[in-house]
Amino acid sequence: MYKSLLGIDVSEEFAEVVSFDCIRCGDCDLCYFSPAVSGSEHFYKMLQAFNWYYMDEKNEYDFARHLVKPTDDILEIGCGKGAFAKLINCKSFLGLEYSKEAQILASENGVKVISETIQNHSTHKAQVYDVVCSFQVLEHVTDVRSFIESAVVCLKNNGLLIVSTPSSDSFAALVPNFILDMPPHHVTRWSDNSLINAAKLFNLDLLELWHEPLQDIHRGFYAQTICAHAVMELFRQQNRVWNDSFIYRFVSMACLIPSKLFAKCLPGRFSHPRGISVTAVFRKQAGE
Repeated sequence: MYKSLLGIDVSEEFAEVVSFDCIRCGDCDLCYFSPAVSGSEHFYKMLQAFNWYYMDEKNEYDFARHLVKPTDDILEIGCGKGAFAKLINCKSFLGLEYSKEAQILASENGVKVISETIQNHSTHKAQVYDVVCSFQVLEHVTDVRSFIESAVVCLKNNGLLIVSTPSSDSFAALVPNFILDMPPHHVTRWSDNSLINAAKLFNLDLLELWHEPLQDIHRGFYAQTICAHAVMELFRQQNRVWNDSFIYRFVSMACLIPSKLFAKCLPGRFSHPRGISVTAVFRKQAGE
């Protein structure tokens, strides 16, 4: 489907993997794909060719920048081209980024960035930062535990960990065949409950869970998803992560025109339903 929808070949990313399962943990509510096939640098280089991949303006940027103080030392994990750094007023900023292309763009923007994992960074930068943040990164990470543990190590006592990720409580969870929300792009799916449980697991105070409003660019996507899901329920069809059945393909196509009208006519309080992303704000407890 990558080939037909985006014109890129991802077959090499899967090597000998022919199938994978989406599993929900009964203890913490995290959904994860097994095996966890994570995209290579070449895969992300292909995605970076699309201008929508690294956006300068994101709702979570606008939300998070108000949590940053001029006296703060900031670390951003997976800073991309440094868009968030350009929006904030802080004492110091450092970005961690593996993509060479993104590093070049960040440097051109005057953003300090290094190529290092958060796990390695934490071994020599313990309790250095007032804020550690990551935007649309967590869902790509295969070793979630060491990622979060290392981020917490880098925080000063009472420092903030700000994490933004697609929400599995949003309408996106109703989208079958959502290729950008499965391997090799995403390897986990996060609900509000999984983020709440993460706070307990890593001894963090959860200060806020903020859901972005539906972005204008996603109105058509939202409308088609809701229409198709409603029709599939009429046919008593269960929602699935992957659905290549004839009935789903027929329903999806049949809903194109009605959903366009629906998107234009979303009234009143329904004009901005919950969007795709959720941002969790955690505080490191003193002595952790």
